[in-house]
Amino acid sequence: MKDENIIVRKEKKDNGLDDFYYVKATKYGDHLDLMACTNSGRKGSKKPNCKKVSKGMYVNTATNEYIKAKEYVNRGENISLLKKSASIKEVVFDGCTEQPVDLDLTLPDYCPDILRILKCRVTPKILTKSISGDRLDVDGTAEIKILYIDSIKKSIRCSDHNLPFTCSFSMKQSPQNAIVSAKVKTEYINCRALSPRRLDIHGAFSVCAKVICKTEKEFPIGIDDENVQVKGTPVKLSTLEGMGQQQFILSDNVTLGQGASNIESILKSDATIVKGDCKAISNKVMVKGDVSIRVLYLADINTGETKIFDYTMPFSEILDADGVDEKCMCVTNLEVLNHTVAVKSDYSDSNSVVSFEVKIGATALGFSNSEIEPVCDAYSTEYDLNLVYSQMQLTNIVKNYSESCITKATVEAGSDSIMSIVDLWCEHCGITVVNEDENTLIKGRLNMCILAKDNENMPFYSERVIDFTYPVAPSEENTAVEAEGVVQSISYRINGSNSIDFRIETKLDITVLDKQSVRLVTQAEADTEHPRKKDTKAALTLYYASRGESVWSIAKEYAVCRDTVMSENELTEDEIKTATMLFIPNM
Repeated sequence: MKDENIIVRKEKKDNGLDDFYYVKATKYGDHLDLMACTNSGRKGSKKPNCKKVSKGMYVNTATNEYIKAKEYVNRGENISLLKKSASIKEVVFDGCTEQPVDLDLTLPDYCPDILRILKCRVTPKILTKSISGDRLDVDGTAEIKILYIDSIKKSIRCSDHNLPFTCSFSMKQSPQNAIVSAKVKTEYINCRALSPRRLDIHGAFSVCAKVICKTEKEFPIGIDDENVQVKGTPVKLSTLEGMGQQQFILSDNVTLGQGASNIESILKSDATIVKGDCKAISNKVMVKGDVSIRVLYLADINTGETKIFDYTMPFSEILDADGVDEKCMCVTNLEVLNHTVAVKSDYSDSNSVVSFEVKIGATALGFSNSEIEPVCDAYSTEYDLNLVYSQMQLTNIVKNYSESCITKATVEAGSDSIMSIVDLWCEHCGITVVNEDENTLIKGRLNMCILAKDNENMPFYSERVIDFTYPVAPSEENTAVEAEGVVQSISYRINGSNSIDFRIETKLDITVLDKQSVRLVTQAEADTEHPRKKDTKAALTLYYASRGESVWSIAKEYAVCRDTVMSENELTEDEIKTATMLFIPNM
């Protein structure tokens, strides 16, 4: 609100201003914005050559002299705000960077020559994450696997390479006791054979990092002055009670079994994690899940026969999370940071023992939902009140759950004919949330990778994109949905000679949020030199209220207590439902 006053000054002739010069002052909070004006109403006055160039600074265009206008501010008395503190989740950093992949590789001596490249896979893996001051460092390695057809046996072979990487992020603050999550994704990769033993690889992958802190926020819930009326806005808030993060390693040795083919070499391996139940106990969070490992290996080097080995490792781990209890709602995130697969010989000296090691990063947040009513507006019945406002984003977790989405699709394999499937996998599961026709939809894009053999028993590779849509719930105002997805299972059937029928099960982790932007009063100042004007000649004022008006606005305008107006007119709601006459007490 602005309050306009006229400050009249008679300036000296030597400052370049006219005798009949005055300054118009407009008050904004605790400062005055001054504008040079002329006393044009006085007979014979001259118009000064004065121009404002900045706040409080003017220039005499005739003399090019700068004149600083005098400022006077009548500061009022600060009024104490009654506050309530709550811990909230604050994302102090959320950013991505791209890491290039530029390599000129030569095959190791033990690898046969290249006839044709099938697939070049770049799998970035996070090794460490660390915060030093306002800098976040992420270290890892990009595992590069080149699947190709060898020139002698015409079988599938693999050449492995590792590319270490380090990326740094600059943050605006130095967070304390923060939780760091990092995700990696291959953006693109191009690979070509310069010779039967030399490869040229160009591509990039992205590293996305997010830093979360537990932050104490103060909310104004009242004003310590009996003459001040306050208006609150009821909002629901998810309070962050505690959080925890740690890493753990799962390992196991698995025998393929009697009669199983020996493993000549591992061609490809994948490790995916599916979240299970989560339970909060005193200062701890228990997380459960399954790690699925799939290994494609070369069983016979002479015939080129390949085999697939699937293995599932269940796990149950306890994370330290100070502050959580049994009443908290848990939000967890589990990710495979790194995995290794190695082949060992058993007692019969055959390569039939597979050793697994999977490094998992786990994050758990414990929330409790509450309702607060922060002050969004106020006025005094005795004097003018200067208020300072701020906008705050508040989030309430409505629901956190998991769903299975079944996608069926038929795709062309890209070859004249399909004799057999060597392996199928989903390389990327992209999830987006959109609002369409008042409905919230989860849209997914699955990049299906097909490694197969044609009718001449020659391996070939192709990729196909399969889209799916999953409805969540009707979209509501201020409601947001966050979702992540992981492919849980893939089944298929060769349909004809060149097409494949897919059935893909994707597990969706869904969080429904209620987000509100609330304007809060952060500072109140009483202007005791400007009392509220009231009609003291009459005990009551008759006011004709229109439909839709609020009692709060009317009481604020007339500087009376809102509850008094409600009681005097026997009202139960703030909004005027029908046009009516109101009695406004003046005393």
